[in-house]
Amino acid sequence: MRSFRPILVGLAALAVLTAAAAASAPVSAPYPVAPTTRDGRNDFNFEFGTWRTHYRLLEDRLVGSHQWYDCYGTSVIRPLWGGSANLEDGDLTCPNRYVGGMTLRTYDAATHQWTLWWGTRKLGVSPPSQVGHFNAGGVGDFYSYDSWKGRPVITRFEWSVVRGNPHFEQAFSTDGGKTWEVNWTTDYVRVSPSSKGVWNAVEPAGDGHEAFDFLLGAWNVRMRRLAHPLAHDGDWETCSGRATVRPFWGGGAQLQDGDISCPSRRFRALSLRLYDPATRRWKLYFASQKNGLDPNPQIGTFGANGTGEFFGPDTYEGRAILVRYRWTPSGGAPHFEQAFSLDAGKTWETNWIADFTRPGGAR
Repeated sequence: MRSFRPILVGLAALAVLTAAAAASAPVSAPYPVAPTTRDGRNDFNFEFGTWRTHYRLLEDRLVGSHQWYDCYGTSVIRPLWGGSANLEDGDLTCPNRYVGGMTLRTYDAATHQWTLWWGTRKLGVSPPSQVGHFNAGGVGDFYSYDSWKGRPVITRFEWSVVRGNPHFEQAFSTDGGKTWEVNWTTDYVRVSPSSKGVWNAVEPAGDGHEAFDFLLGAWNVRMRRLAHPLAHDGDWETCSGRATVRPFWGGGAQLQDGDISCPSRRFRALSLRLYDPATRRWKLYFASQKNGLDPNPQIGTFGANGTGEFFGPDTYEGRAILVRYRWTPSGGAPHFEQAFSLDAGKTWETNWIADFTRPGGAR
């Protein structure tokens, strides 16, 4: 498993997450997308901005239905990593439900492929991811193996520009991609950033979503990591960098974008923190420019003393471990620690420490 960065891992709650989706259970094998050498890092630039959205969803999929229903919402798409990643946060109001949604898109410069992750407030990030690229004509196709109500399917996301505005379609295939049934479309119309939407709404106070507010804003970051965890090695490496933490979903979620330099390498990474008011728990996800998003979250909450602890099982160099994240506000200078345990939490070895300070010493 990964040894350089904080490892974000899943809990049994992911099984509940997948079952609750009622839509699909992911197949583990990645879809073999066609190779490309085209530099597509700027291909999603047409989506940046603030939008009104119109969704059309097929009422019953893969049964020959032609009954559709309409949903309407708002979205804002922000670039990250100089445009080679972006986050869309939005919402949609349907006849029988309201959904707060997000999509994280990351570009791999080595493979020239984009990976797309979709999630909701209720479910968190929902695997599998879609992988693919745009062609020279400006149409992007992204695929995954998946299942729908127990039936294996290939899912295709298709992005294009129609009459100057973004257009999205989702389709399923049950015959290996020979034929497709479109079951979801979205059309975007650009609006002013001051328009009312989920991006400038405010979550109700007191539901617990404010717990990570101490991290909002710009930071200098000093990190120390143990070179060889679980090896009784006292060799630490010091890294430094910058991070910016922004809210979305009216404050019920955060995006942290960081640029870190270590003696061994420099890397860009981001963290997604999604709050579920129903369970009052946070799901924490990590993505790097090199490896994309890890879909398995750390899950936890803050205690009465103001310290947040987030746990999950993982493996390190073939050994089963328990991982603990600990966040402390520390009076305006947040402090983070990662620790591993080989004995189900009886003893811990801290192997990653990060301290955050405001640029120029500002509070």
